[in-house]
Amino acid sequence: MKNVIIFEDDFRIAVLLKEKINELADYQCEAVFSNPIEFLENPIPADIYLLDIIMPKMNGLDAIKKILALYPESNIIINSIREDSDTIFNAIQLGAIGYIDKQSFQMDYQEVFDAIQDDGAYMTPKIARKVIAHFQKKKNDLEKLTQCEIAITNDILDGLSYKLVADRHNLSIDSVRSHIKNIYRKLNINSKSKLFNTFKI
Repeated sequence: MKNVIIFEDDFRIAVLLKEKINELADYQCEAVFSNPIEFLENPIPADIYLLDIIMPKMNGLDAIKKILALYPESNIIINSIREDSDTIFNAIQLGAIGYIDKQSFQMDYQEVFDAIQDDGAYMTPKIARKVIAHFQKKKNDLEKLTQCEIAITNDILDGLSYKLVADRHNLSIDSVRSHIKNIYRKLNINSKSKLFNTFKI
């Protein structure tokens, strides 16, 4: 029997989730926390943590690392109404192995939990579509750039200064700045932070 812990500050939703999980043959939920601080004060090991994003005292994204530091072999599934790309990719980068759109009320949790066993992962169709759209946009954006501009973009994303980029490609700093301006123009952005957002993951 696999143990599931729920993080949910809406009591009604928490009760419904717990009931659904306890109806499953191979999974049980013995604990529900309204925020991560309560859990971290008295941590409980579990196979799966079903984690909301928007919670009082500490949000779910901040909690991911802390939970995995305590129980690195556990699986974290985000269960949230937040479905913007930044939140999805932040959660994945921090270590979440699944992402559920909380508005999918008829979710088959048996399917979700079974999917993440044996190193699997799970996303609801709406979330998966956003992930696919991100990579399609990334590919389209790269096709706008020359090979030299792609190389410079990768250097900037790796944290290199303009001087180091210039030295690596045998260019002047003014040439690097000119390339960066062209990259920004082609991608319709105007800052390094937006460049990171365009090509994150």
